[in-house]
Amino acid sequence: MLMLEASSVNEHREAPSAAKLADARKVLIAHVKEIAASGKGEWIIAMERDFVANDLERYAKADDKEMTSSLNAALQGFAAIERKHRIVDNKEQYQRVNEEFSFPKNRKQGLPLDEARQAFASHRARLGNYVKYRLEETEKQFIRERRKTLGIAEKDYIARQAKTLGVELTESVKPA
Repeated sequence: MLMLEASSVNEHREAPSAAKLADARKVLIAHVKEIAASGKGEWIIAMERDFVANDLERYAKADDKEMTSSLNAALQGFAAIERKHRIVDNKEQYQRVNEEFSFPKNRKQGLPLDEARQAFASHRARLGNYVKYRLEETEKQFIRERRKTLGIAEKDYIARQAKTLGVELTESVKPA
């Protein structure tokens, strides 16, 4: 049975449609790299939110509760990130968030692990888990690039938190 599957997978990889799909993914990878090069966290989050919404619309089936739940959680996370992006540069507004996350376990490097930081971590883990699945190599490259780009958005957000709150970051946390 496994040999039959392996044979079918190899046949699929050699089909013209597989090459066309790989080419489409390469275009997506180039797009992700272009947005990443901007360094703009809001753009990166908007792009990633669109990828997740597309996955939810096109690939999540009604009977696939795990996938649907995961993608809906990701969209809720992006909404939280977008809300925090609107206030993170405002010292007065963001000071309230800073005070809400005062326990040491809710802080890292002197900064609050607010809902945006939690959403970044959750989605980074989600993308890391996707790469573990049986996927074509270009799809894995696409997901790895998205994960790397998400890290750029997260570093941008952390830098903005630090600037607003007057916290000096260590080298490992500073944006590239």
